[in-house]
Amino acid sequence: MRVAYVLPYLQTPSGWRNHSTSFINAIREHVTPVLLVPAADEEVARQLFPEDPVFTLPVTQQASLSNRAGIKRLTEAYRAVQNKRLPDVDLVHSLEAYPTGLVGNWLAQKLKVPHVLTTHGTYGVIWHERRLDRLAYQQVLRRAKAICPVSHGTAGLMKRYFKRALRKTQVCPILNGNDFYKTVPRAAALERKFPETPTIISIGDVKPRKGQDVSLAAFAKVQAQLPQARYFIIGHYQENDYFRDLQRFIAENEVKNVTFTGTVSEEALRNYYETASLFVLTPQQVGLQFEGFGLVYLEAGAYGLPVVATRTGGVPDAVKDGITGFLREPGDVDAIAQALLRLLTDIPLARRMGRANRQWAETLTWESYAKEQLDVYQKLLNEGRV
Repeated sequence: MRVAYVLPYLQTPSGWRNHSTSFINAIREHVTPVLLVPAADEEVARQLFPEDPVFTLPVTQQASLSNRAGIKRLTEAYRAVQNKRLPDVDLVHSLEAYPTGLVGNWLAQKLKVPHVLTTHGTYGVIWHERRLDRLAYQQVLRRAKAICPVSHGTAGLMKRYFKRALRKTQVCPILNGNDFYKTVPRAAALERKFPETPTIISIGDVKPRKGQDVSLAAFAKVQAQLPQARYFIIGHYQENDYFRDLQRFIAENEVKNVTFTGTVSEEALRNYYETASLFVLTPQQVGLQFEGFGLVYLEAGAYGLPVVATRTGGVPDAVKDGITGFLREPGDVDAIAQALLRLLTDIPLARRMGRANRQWAETLTWESYAKEQLDVYQKLLNEGRV
């Protein structure tokens, strides 16, 4: 089976790039990939995928019908698709919803093959806010033979905002894969030592969608009962209103032992994971922006850490409530604080949940992801032969 993959932005490390490289390396065991990437990404694509043929287009992502520059770039992409000569393929798979999916739709129509679409969280829904992009995206959804969101939460929100466009399209969620567990010895995770000083970590860019304001408010309640507790908030931050609000909360409530580390090296990140008591991240839905899955919870699981999270977006697919950690409602600071306290004061429970999280991370592999995706391909192609 030969599959044309339309890839989004690859130039710098990102969730898109990690998904594309990990998935294609896994699915290559079952299909022959043909890659289509933005012209600006050609060099990095050839470095990342030395085994695969690479074709370029003017753009596959980072363009929109909401402005003249975006319209121009997408027009150039459309013309390139019509003139591009590709080897025969059995189907086209776009690895992002839009505009990658729009380009993939054009390719599939030209080649007269099925179009499959992967959607990642916010980018599967956010186009509802932009009229021209919404109309184009609705056509992409209608014409796709299958849409594979990376979580049931993402699928649910897509059905909520694009119900009519999805009436005849198969929506087949496939939970994200990971390979974090490959970098941490299993014995080290299952037998990890929990620190004497209660230590909480969060990892993610500091912004409203990641919910550091909620986890910080919960930590303040934890510290009232465990004064020695400390909280490391790891991730890029800007000196913006949101960050200043966090600093103001810390000062006004006299919260101690909170550290914003900024971006850290891989070695430092490993050390934070190894010396933590638990992992917390409390995402919030902000407009149409939401957490599509939450791979970071599986990364914590690779180290044998239990987690506390919020029941929003795709997070319930990444965190098994009561098994790998606790899920609480997005705005329920008291309940989140109680979940943190329970894990900090009941080490046998924290160890049990941490071990379960490690096992969960070992289950959601890229190999299993690729096999589920292959099943979707085969089903579509078999239906076409009827």
